[in-house]
Amino acid sequence: MLLRLALSATLLTPIAHVIVLWSENLDAVTSPIIDLSRGPFAWIHSTGLLWFGLAHLCLAAALAGLDRGKLWPFARTLVAAAGVTLVYTAWFFATVPDSSSTVENDPLWIVASLIGIAMGALQPGLSRINRILGLYSAVFLGLWLWLVPLAFFVTDHWIGAYERLVGIVYVSWMTGVVAQLIRLEAGSPSDTTA
Repeated sequence: MLLRLALSATLLTPIAHVIVLWSENLDAVTSPIIDLSRGPFAWIHSTGLLWFGLAHLCLAAALAGLDRGKLWPFARTLVAAAGVTLVYTAWFFATVPDSSSTVENDPLWIVASLIGIAMGALQPGLSRINRILGLYSAVFLGLWLWLVPLAFFVTDHWIGAYERLVGIVYVSWMTGVVAQLIRLEAGSPSDTTA
């Protein structure tokens, strides 16, 4: 139940994002994510962030029954912390003044740091649960790590594209991990290594 809720909430998040992006006629390349929280459809974007936060909390709770090593509880805590930070981000984006400042994106950097460390801490356990799941997660962890130094080269003209690229990797990782855990929970044939 928790994993299915996590998957549904994760999938609703980019849908909300795209609805607001198109409805507000924002440029996906230049408009930072925070711009989606400033127009008449801002409530849809805030709801999407809240859904994504809920997805993290559900995933963290579901992972409690799958303890896979010393890093597992630490990773679960980081996933939950990322969920709480996403809830804070929804509030922050909805209430911060419209003036442009790099400080506006600080909550996103906190979320990115938390989930990046969580990806790394979960990796050994996910590999022990299932080889395919471990490989999938490793690929997205690699992409995530590749995106970190890329951030230093992103200008204001490309901030929207960079943030959306990070979002695509993030949502894809969450979707794939949760979907595979649902499949394994349902008892589908797998190459479980644990």
